Amino acid sequence: MQVLKDEIKTAINEAAVKEFALHGYEEASMRGIARSAGISVSNTYHYYHSKEQLFSSLVEPVYAQVQTIFKTSLEQSVNGGLRKNQTTVFIGNIVDMLMRMDNHQRRILLVLAEKSTGTKYAGLKEQLVSLLEKHLLEAAGKPGDTESTESRDYIFHIIAGNYIDGLLKILKDFRSRKWAEANLKTLLTYHLNGIKALI
Repeated sequence: MQVLKDEIKTAINEAAVKEFALHGYEEASMRGIARSAGISVSNTYHYYHSKEQLFSSLVEPVYAQVQTIFKTSLEQSVNGGLRKNQTTVFIGNIVDMLMRMDNHQRRILLVLAEKSTGTKYAGLKEQLVSLLEKHLLEAAGKPGDTESTESRDYIFHIIAGNYIDGLLKILKDFRSRKWAEANLKTLLTYHLNGIKALI
């Protein structure tokens, strides 16, 4: 029976994150991961029975963390409104969680958001946009007529998508915590000022 070694498992995990980030889940291969880890493909399968199992073991903790922080932040701020700074608190909680992630976790989050097509995690980015959109709609309140509601909902969906895209871009280009926090704050200020002008 093969004795599993922590250092080999760590090498596989690090190689897998690089492979998934570079090629995405669908195009990544166990052969490429094994080559990058400096081990044989057959040895890789002693640690993970499939590419799917390897991917899930890497991303599940970060996926659960992101889901929890978005849902908790939404629950905490759902009774407020933009004029009560609840959206700032909501997004501030998300930014704080992202800044507490280490480089490895941030890389996995980017894989989840942009490279997970073909997995059960594929819709994470859309889920984040949907949660933010829901918060913005609840914070803004209801306009008077149906046509205004449809127009507002459409625009808030675009705004939420733009914010999540910007947030992911900042994480991708991460230079330092101070740099990321400053840019995330500027992005938030820009979006909130635009939203307040709409209500």
